[in-house]
Amino acid sequence: MTRLLSLAVATVITLMLTACSGRSLQMYTLSAQGTLPKVSPRFSSLRVDYPKGIEDTMGTRIYFSRSDLTQSYYSYSQWSKSLNRILMANLIEALQRSGLARTVLDYASEAEAAYELESTVYRFEHRITPEGSFADVSIGLRLLRGRDRHLIASHIFSYRIPCRSTDAAGFVEAANQAVSRLSVDMIKWLAKR
Repeated sequence: MTRLLSLAVATVITLMLTACSGRSLQMYTLSAQGTLPKVSPRFSSLRVDYPKGIEDTMGTRIYFSRSDLTQSYYSYSQWSKSLNRILMANLIEALQRSGLARTVLDYASEAEAAYELESTVYRFEHRITPEGSFADVSIGLRLLRGRDRHLIASHIFSYRIPCRSTDAAGFVEAANQAVSRLSVDMIKWLAKR
């Protein structure tokens, strides 16, 4: 209850500060557009579990860092939904578009699935260094057999995509490229299982 109250107070303060400063809040999302490999169905049904990660970075804030020791977030920019929801939607869409599974379910479905895909977000931030600005994205995927949750395969996909600018818009553009590459790499990886 106190956490919910604290979150509500922080949201109200953020909205008041935004209104007073004259700057509007920019909302962003991720969309893995582009061509995916077309593959024959490999799985009868596949459930995509809710992505896990460090709680703070899985919310709506867009994070950046200027060193390995500090991390901050953009005050006037945020994700349209929590990062884990956005990522899950992109994984599901990529799996559906590829034809890799006959049925793709999300974590909330009560239907039985032959396989499950777990994901963990290790890094998803804008890195700003003297050498340049880039999207630093690292996501681990694990394929499990549904009936006994036996691990079939796991892989960590990491991307470092240069950003055209050092603001949130530049990061989101590069992050979209990373998510598009992840979608293609995920389909190729799963097609071999």
